[in-house]
Amino acid sequence: MAIQLKDRLPSLTQSVHDLMTQWLQPLKVRLDQGVETRPKQVNDPIWGTVDLFSWEVAFLDTPFLQRLRGVKQLGLAQLVFPSANHDRLEHVVGVVGAVETMLDALGRRISKWNISHVDDLLPEITQNQKYIYRLAALLHDTGHGPFSHAIEPVLENQTGGANPLAPWKKELRDAQLLLRRIYPQNDMPSISEVLAVLFVLSQPMRTILAHDRLLMPRGSLDAEQFQEHLAAAILGAVSGPGASHLSQVLSSQIDADKLDYLSRDAHHSGLEIGFDTDRLLSKIEILKMTEQNLDPSLSDLIERANAQATRSILQIGIAASGFGSFEQMLIGRTFLYDRLYHHHKVRAAEAMAQRLVLAAEEERGKPFSLKEMFVPFGDESILQVFAGNLTSSQIELKPGRSRRLASGLLNRDLLHRAFAFRGRFIDCPPGLSDEQKEDIRREKWAVVARDLSALATRIEVASEIHALSLEIGTSLATDVGTPEQSKVASMQAELQTIGAEELIVDIPAKKADAIRILARFPTGTIRVPEFSFNPVKWTDAYDLQKRTGYVFCPRSLVPLVSLAAKLIFLRRYGVVMGPDADGYIKMTQDHTAWLEILRQRELLDHTAIELLTRKRHQLLTIRSEKLGIPKDWLGQDPDLDVKLTEDINRVLQAGLTHEDAEAFYKVMGAMFNIVDHWYGTGLVTEALENEAALQKHIRSFLEMNRINVKEGAEMSGGELDLLAEGRVIVENKFESNVETNATAKAAGMQARRYAMALSSQLTIVIVAVRYRAGEMLEKTKAISVGPIVNGENRVALRIVLPHGSPLPSREKAQKKARKV
Repeated sequence: MAIQLKDRLPSLTQSVHDLMTQWLQPLKVRLDQGVETRPKQVNDPIWGTVDLFSWEVAFLDTPFLQRLRGVKQLGLAQLVFPSANHDRLEHVVGVVGAVETMLDALGRRISKWNISHVDDLLPEITQNQKYIYRLAALLHDTGHGPFSHAIEPVLENQTGGANPLAPWKKELRDAQLLLRRIYPQNDMPSISEVLAVLFVLSQPMRTILAHDRLLMPRGSLDAEQFQEHLAAAILGAVSGPGASHLSQVLSSQIDADKLDYLSRDAHHSGLEIGFDTDRLLSKIEILKMTEQNLDPSLSDLIERANAQATRSILQIGIAASGFGSFEQMLIGRTFLYDRLYHHHKVRAAEAMAQRLVLAAEEERGKPFSLKEMFVPFGDESILQVFAGNLTSSQIELKPGRSRRLASGLLNRDLLHRAFAFRGRFIDCPPGLSDEQKEDIRREKWAVVARDLSALATRIEVASEIHALSLEIGTSLATDVGTPEQSKVASMQAELQTIGAEELIVDIPAKKADAIRILARFPTGTIRVPEFSFNPVKWTDAYDLQKRTGYVFCPRSLVPLVSLAAKLIFLRRYGVVMGPDADGYIKMTQDHTAWLEILRQRELLDHTAIELLTRKRHQLLTIRSEKLGIPKDWLGQDPDLDVKLTEDINRVLQAGLTHEDAEAFYKVMGAMFNIVDHWYGTGLVTEALENEAALQKHIRSFLEMNRINVKEGAEMSGGELDLLAEGRVIVENKFESNVETNATAKAAGMQARRYAMALSSQLTIVIVAVRYRAGEMLEKTKAISVGPIVNGENRVALRIVLPHGSPLPSREKAQKKARKV
């Protein structure tokens, strides 16, 4: 497996090799010199006395593990929960104690089973197996860099041209996929798990494990096989190289890692969760699963069991009498996510750490190497280096704005909430039932949450908010009618100095692990138990009701950034957060006067103001079934309705107001009729004299279809061609040849001025084109969709109508036949 990884991941494995050589060199020297390492006992607040074997102490006393002494278990949570200062080193030693306790409990259950089932014995846990899983426990968190989980999104996401990925970072994703194929029964491993596995599979690690003076029993395993067992344990593998029925003792739904960090995090943060660890451990057991005792719904397990020579597989499970303790653990974990891990100040600090690293990379003009990301400093020292208070030859930095972020974290000057977004906050029209409102919110929230799940998208949206904040600030600061003009000018000046890295969009990941633990029921059947607390259903409810994202910024900029964030979310997603969102973050700024000034300067229109002030409540997506596409068109192109709807909704990222949508459907029905009539009569071959002749035809057709049409209205320094249903702008252009793109674009830009004044989101540009023989478009291809201006929630539909165009001979024959 190590060779396979090396071949597929040359840059990453070389970086790992170099780091491990450096980290394990002191241990290799001690072993070569025959320096004795003695066993130790560690006093632990969770597990009491933890006994460590001599080889565990040998690994513990290396830079490889001592680096974890300064990596906080909870990242930057100690800025909010001062006593939550425990580190990864404390945790991994605790997990060694938890593994020992868990294996002892399993051993007792196995012995009890074997006494009463002499014809169906379970294998006893050997001492050598304990050595494997204890050492895996000690090494399982070595893949964590500074600030623990907070920094993982920076390692696994490409964040755009300003932050090109280093070769080793590009290979991290490949490593995830490769390990997923090697261990197919497992979920995708996290970045920290991938790195920990690569560390334990490295050649320097193999050299140490094979050293005869390490005095670590390996049983029948050679050093390479021992490495694979360590890797399988770190991943909790149930199949694949090194996997066994005990591999999940370190990574599963009931594992030593989880039992330790839940108890330890609750203990140090002062948030007691009160689940009975001892009782839960006493109820875990080894299940022997066969086709005869597995529930029929577990077809994958039945298939795996039947594939074995013994027609059975072993796996860690739980006794039915342990359901209460297991459920208590699930509830405790949920409580910690809500109160601790997702606390808004913790989220702000961790988001600042992410942007700190990215900003520092931009300033120095190149990405960090793996060695720089895993410098042997604690989190505090790394912040001091980034802030410029300390210097180090081990990490290259250049002075820049990233220092403000580092200093803010050191001094607990954290960014503040300017905007909160949550599914439950999404405003809905009055008069709807609770069920209808929830459906609307669920649909809209799914789009928001999915789009912002990627770090690169969050950075993009934050940059949009920063740019709009500058634009709004410039307009307000130079308008004498702006309330508190000097305050706005001060905010504008500060915005110009800080850059986009201090405006951060953040949303916690959705955690939804279905219950997969297996249980033996009194009847002997093995299946997944049902609990009153279902984590997936709870997570789905939490996702809509409590999962909250934020836009963070410096406290002094909150009023300006808040307005910009609201506008960006309206433009991009078509959502407005209700008054509860402002109340949740204690926002008291009234933007009403600012909105009117921005309308006068054409930065937003009446519709946007009405939505933001909740005089209107919802933007709607276009639905294909309401477009009214004729059946014969769909006969020629069955996917036309889907393609057209997708194109319109892609341009109209935020959707349409109810009034615009209804007008659009009505006008589009008429437009399809117009195109049908045009292609079905002599108008295709009739040469139009000019644009006025085209407009006369279009107006006549619209009125025949009972569309309210207004012609020649003066608007925004110009004159509209046609305004349909008071909301849809119709611009007519006349071309003598097929080259129409420039004309259509110009018409769209002209229409934008009118659209801003009318608060319209819809423009139809009808272009009359003279085609050469054989070049005329089919009518199903006569309609295309595009934005008026990229990034604006306004759409231009271009409809091409041929005139003075010769018909192909086949069409002439068909037309003649129709006349006969």
